[in-house]
Amino acid sequence: MSKVLFLLATLFMFDMSYAADPAAERPSYSAGDYWVYADDDKQVKFTFLREEKDRYIFERGGTQVVKDFNLTTVEDKSGGYPGPIIKFPLTVGKWWNYEFEAEVAAESRRWTGRIAKYEVESYEQITVPAGTFWAFKIAVTIVGSKFQKFVSSAHYWYAPDVKNIIKSSVKGKILELKQYEVK
Repeated sequence: MSKVLFLLATLFMFDMSYAADPAAERPSYSAGDYWVYADDDKQVKFTFLREEKDRYIFERGGTQVVKDFNLTTVEDKSGGYPGPIIKFPLTVGKWWNYEFEAEVAAESRRWTGRIAKYEVESYEQITVPAGTFWAFKIAVTIVGSKFQKFVSSAHYWYAPDVKNIIKSSVKGKILELKQYEVK
């Protein structure tokens, strides 16, 4: 009887571990790792140089990225996008908020509080020019911090095998990973 219970318990534990949801831990990078992103009219390359305390240092004009930030950025400051902020470990259903200040309109010199609400919606296979990868789809909703009025939204796909975002969709603009090398 005890052997049967042991066997059933072992099978149950094996079945549970097999069905476990995917998770992504914070990546570690090696000097020389790089990612090339492209959209319709430009291409940008980020190369990892080194890690300093809570920052990753990349070659692209000395870009310094806090470890909760990732490599792709949104350069349009109007509309108030903080860019992709990744809170590791990633699991489907996880959510977090990021409060920041943004210009009400470009060149307005008036600032307002905003909240970026991030949620990992799914773990799905997607194809970009660099290949086909399993990725966490992260939805971002930007709201005004005072009345929670909707401002905008974005989506990012983070692929653990690539150690980075492989696709972003912000304000109708798509940026995709074209080439990469990670050690």
